Amino acid sequence: MKMFSKNIKHTILSLLLPFGMYFIYNSFKNLSEFEFYFFLFFFYFILLNIILFFTLNKVERISIIVESKPKYLILYEVIKYVLIVSVIFSTYYWIIYDYKKQNFINVIEGNQFEIFFDFYYYSLTTFIMNNASEIKPTTILSKFLVLSQILISFSSIVIYLSNHKDFGNFFKQIEDKINNK
Repeated sequence: MKMFSKNIKHTILSLLLPFGMYFIYNSFKNLSEFEFYFFLFFFYFILLNIILFFTLNKVERISIIVESKPKYLILYEVIKYVLIVSVIFSTYYWIIYDYKKQNFINVIEGNQFEIFFDFYYYSLTTFIMNNASEIKPTTILSKFLVLSQILISFSSIVIYLSNHKDFGNFFKQIEDKINNK
């Protein structure tokens, strides 16, 4: 029970932190360009630390689940990870779009919730299907962020699969075949 409450706290904190960063950005809306990019760099550093923490935490939990619990819990942990990382990146996209609308094209013009939901859809499709959305990044900054998400999603999928017992054995067999030739 103690581990469960600790996990819930980390999940809630990771979900609320991006929104907190957006509201901090909104309170200092009239930032100079240097201040805005400094804020983005700071937020990006926090974002990468959160994702690294989640990746390491989930890999550890998947190792425990594989050994002692039913297989559907692995699916639960992976889906939770994907949804949280998508929320984090969609908030980041939301901030840079709010700063300069030219960072993305084909975003629904509406209230803030609709814009966030549009970016959440974009982030989720980027993570799962490598983007099936109409939204397109147009600036170097937005392309860099989308590329970061693609790299993080690919590497996290590889980490998850390699730590799963059955997939790990499969990759080990391939490695042994390559080394024996």
